[in-house]
Amino acid sequence: MSNLSLIRHIETLARDAWPAEEATGLHGWIMRFNQGVTRRANSVWPNELSQTGNVPDMLDQVERFYRAYDQPPRYQICPAAQPVELDALLSRRGYAAVAPTHVQIAELATLLARTRAVAGAPSARVTVHSALDDRWFATYQQAEEFGDHAAAMRRAILQRIAPATGYALLVRNHTPVALGLGVAEDGMLGIFSMATVPAYRRQGAATAVLHALGEWAAGQGATRAYLQVMHANRPAQALYARAGFETLYDYHYRELADGS
Repeated sequence: MSNLSLIRHIETLARDAWPAEEATGLHGWIMRFNQGVTRRANSVWPNELSQTGNVPDMLDQVERFYRAYDQPPRYQICPAAQPVELDALLSRRGYAAVAPTHVQIAELATLLARTRAVAGAPSARVTVHSALDDRWFATYQQAEEFGDHAAAMRRAILQRIAPATGYALLVRNHTPVALGLGVAEDGMLGIFSMATVPAYRRQGAATAVLHALGEWAAGQGATRAYLQVMHANRPAQALYARAGFETLYDYHYRELADGS
């Protein structure tokens, strides 16, 4: 599989792993809307384009779609975006580039080997459940500190995930302190929603969660893992590098500000 084919494949898996409330097709593009909660779920997935698509008209339709919801028009741009000049077209149209993000991959065997020592510590017992439960979600909300509307919208996203899911939760002395979500599809583990309660950060909790998700995914037949980490999140990048992840490609969003 070529790099571009792999990128498109990962972007398709990631789209499946974080499903928006509404996903409307537009000549191969997908306009996603989720009540304004998370950029990914409120942006155009533009990685396929049919021969019938007229791009200038499509750009207009996208803007009408998001304006109808009182949301800024937004595209998620990666090397697989179609047409290849889409990023430049949006720039000329006044769209700002925001939230640059690395997409990283690792062999599952490497991930497991590099996280095994921390995962074996007595204080690092992690359970992985196939379904979303209230304790996992309450810890997620506590760690990420999002409000009630964002919580409701994120819970709905999680409940819509169709591929196999693994909800990992680390509990120390009866207190949940770290968590992560694994989504297994087509031999790959997608890692999402990694979070640690602030008082327990930099104590190996996230590494233990990564290991537990890797073990769960191996049982689902996965052999590789992927994740997204923002350029600005240096502590997470260091964690993932230690676990064997390397950047395959980057993406960013193009957003049109209100009034543009």
